[in-house]
Amino acid sequence: MDPSRKILILVAGWLCLLAWDRPVSAAGGSLTLILNDESSGEPVISRVEFFRGAAPANHSGRPEKQMPIRQTVPAGIGVVVDRQTVLELPDGGYRFRIVRGPEYRVISGTFDLEKTSLDDKTVALPRMVDMVGEGWLSGDCCVVPSANSVPLRMASEDLHVAAVLGDRPAKPIPRRDSDDPIEFDPIWIRSDVHAHQGLMYFGAAEKATEQDAEQTPEGEGDTAPDNSFEHLVAETSAGERSDLKVAIENPFAWELPVWLASGKIDGLFVMGDWLRLDKRVLSVADSRMKSSFSLGESTQLGRYAETIYRHLLDAGFSIVPLAGGGDQSAQTPLGYNRLYVTSRSRSSSEVESPTLPESESEWWAGVWSGVSVATNGPLLRPLVAGKLPGHVFTAQTGEVLELHPELNLAVRDPVEYLEVIHNNRIHYSARLDEFAKAGGKIPPIMAQESGWVIIRVMTLYEDHYRAAVTAPWWIEFDGRRRVSPESVSFFRDWLGDYEQRLLKLPPDELARYVPFIQAARRFWNQR
Repeated sequence: MDPSRKILILVAGWLCLLAWDRPVSAAGGSLTLILNDESSGEPVISRVEFFRGAAPANHSGRPEKQMPIRQTVPAGIGVVVDRQTVLELPDGGYRFRIVRGPEYRVISGTFDLEKTSLDDKTVALPRMVDMVGEGWLSGDCCVVPSANSVPLRMASEDLHVAAVLGDRPAKPIPRRDSDDPIEFDPIWIRSDVHAHQGLMYFGAAEKATEQDAEQTPEGEGDTAPDNSFEHLVAETSAGERSDLKVAIENPFAWELPVWLASGKIDGLFVMGDWLRLDKRVLSVADSRMKSSFSLGESTQLGRYAETIYRHLLDAGFSIVPLAGGGDQSAQTPLGYNRLYVTSRSRSSSEVESPTLPESESEWWAGVWSGVSVATNGPLLRPLVAGKLPGHVFTAQTGEVLELHPELNLAVRDPVEYLEVIHNNRIHYSARLDEFAKAGGKIPPIMAQESGWVIIRVMTLYEDHYRAAVTAPWWIEFDGRRRVSPESVSFFRDWLGDYEQRLLKLPPDELARYVPFIQAARRFWNQR
């Protein structure tokens, strides 16, 4: 192996909390907190959580109450410190956490304020990994619109791309003049997206604003169908929307097998608003949940979403993974669930090198071609046989493809295990220490039939599923994709349960669903 391609495992895990050795005692009634990047020394924007008291006030498992800070922008959890902020608070002891996306270490500290004190403290934020420098650019594929500056909040999370569900006028940024631009490049934001009953449309027509809706006479204006199937047909039938992409934002929806059967789906969120920092989500309303979910295991929804995606791949669908906050994630920091995307090397080398997307359109092209990794924690840069995710390996019957998985990994949380999954079966599974003892070597996949491969890393984070999941590498023998009867049955059973649920509707309402259900039944029977 080329030495430049050797496996690198960077485990920050339990070293991520860098608390100061002693509390900062301000000599006056305020403390100015100044944030810099450790390597460059330049001022940096970051999300900071402030708490009253020298120790956590509750042990109930619920998120601890955080303190609002004047003249800052709310960040869902905590506030955005725009390079620096003046803390003018009642006397006493305080704690803080500085979190700037997954590529920086988390810094924790304490400080005291007294009546007559005045002081400042500069904190240098240490970067753990430079994903941009390695050719990977991160984005949040579903952001709730807000009057709080999206570009500022993106910069605070080291996030470069956002798909926002519509436009909303932004409030001025406190203590930042209009001639003081945010120095964070690139910031690519699109708002030509909207969500409707579990589906998300990218490149859709603009939706009427709330003010427009108020001015529209009753019975006029937006006549979009309230049935998700009718809406899907209406959105995808307009000839001028050839660049429209459709994603399943709620992978647990009862309608899932019908949406898949439509042939109109391009992506599926493997990480969304069921993975949140502001609260623990154990089920999703009006969705097909497992009976075991009543036990309340914290990672169940995240694992379920991944299981659904794996069955989708094994049923032969070329659908890419997406990650984002989701349409119920207003209180979750931007980019907590994010998608890292790269471009394929423009050289003819057998080993592909990640190349930074040069434009917003190139980044989204990478999304839809599956050159990506979804994560809400681990930073995974993978290759299989020298190729990035989304690559299609081809062969003919009788040949054997020897495919070697490789990966670079950086994590802040302790890792439970990393796995290579081939055709919905675990090809390799190991704890991180076992993987390291083996020299970072993974046994090759000896492929003799069509299929796919993904790599995932699962952490020991307790509140919910925190992991990284790659887009698939495809294996095609004789030009055909794999279609597993087991996975087809998974979705046929889902459709059957949905049909039984619909039979409870009044006949006139049921009639609107019948054509779509019949078409889906034919599709899955033929599959």
